[in-house]
Amino acid sequence: MKLYTFSLAPNPRRVHVYLAEKGIELTLEAVDIITAQNRTPEFLRKNPPGGLPVLELDDGSHLTESLA
Repeated sequence: MKLYTFSLAPNPRRVHVYLAEKGIELTLEAVDIITAQNRTPEFLRKNPPGGLPVLELDDGSHLTESLA
């Protein structure tokens, strides 16, 4: 699995805290929202609203809701 994240954003930070508490290690990929990397066509295929974080599962599907 891979977590698309941005270190300065609050929602990805919430997921990082949860992962650390549970001892879960994931591959992280930084997506810079300041330079609009989350608005590229490639990223919007993963999450059409362009928000972060996005968890890419091993089967290629994506989870985009971090508050649930």
